[in-house]
Amino acid sequence: MGILEDHINNYTSSEHPTVQITEPEQTPKKTGNSLSHYLCDLSESVSDQLNRDMLVELKNNLSNVLFQKEYTYTHVTKFLAYMYESIEGNPIILTALDRIKRMDEYTFAHSVNTAFYAMFIAMWMELEEQEIINATQAGFLHDIGKIYIPDTILNKRGPLTKEEYEIIQIHPLYGYSLLDELSEFNLEVKRAVLFHHERIDASGYPLSATDDYVGLLPKIIAVADVYDAMTTNRVYKKGKTPLEAIEFLSNQGRQELDNQVLGYFLNNIPVYDFKAS
Repeated sequence: MGILEDHINNYTSSEHPTVQITEPEQTPKKTGNSLSHYLCDLSESVSDQLNRDMLVELKNNLSNVLFQKEYTYTHVTKFLAYMYESIEGNPIILTALDRIKRMDEYTFAHSVNTAFYAMFIAMWMELEEQEIINATQAGFLHDIGKIYIPDTILNKRGPLTKEEYEIIQIHPLYGYSLLDELSEFNLEVKRAVLFHHERIDASGYPLSATDDYVGLLPKIIAVADVYDAMTTNRVYKKGKTPLEAIEFLSNQGRQELDNQVLGYFLNNIPVYDFKAS
């Protein structure tokens, strides 16, 4: 039985899955079973630097998006400011992002970008304000489980082995387990972390969950996650242009990603290269 199957067998179908974590080699040591016990406290200087880094990422995203409707900029700026204020007052998100940043700069930038796109999608869908905040928080935290994945796997230049890919597939379970005991985040945010790699054809991971079980928020994070991952350069692969990514999502993407969420994204995202070069 493979690594992934071992973890899936520990999953229950209730609203509060229990994940038994076995730590792979070269992963950080932790005490206790919660994120608040596991993540180190941020010093004031580290927190200030992290805030600056986050602002740079958010500013770059905002300044590089060319909207089709003039009022959108003002609309988004209001929510972006509110989002940042709520994050700044949440030490759990800050400590999580700090650990991600120290682990891997790409994952940190990707987490900020995913939160940014998820916020836009939720706004384009005209969801309630709390749902927009949920989408943003889930975007920031969707890859928090990767702090358990060895750097040799995360940044491997060549193809992953079957065993390495199975380890990567466990990160949503790790992330859910870390957030499960924390009252700072509601169940929807936690489920989005767990299900963001699930697909509507049940081909995703870690649970091959069916479309009707996953829920809306994980589907929003999935679209945001896939688009940013596709359009970002990595050390081992050049990213697609936004046009190439949009074309891919318009065709093959409809087979795996929720078509309603994808429709809102494709109808609103600019059809020209707006990401930083």
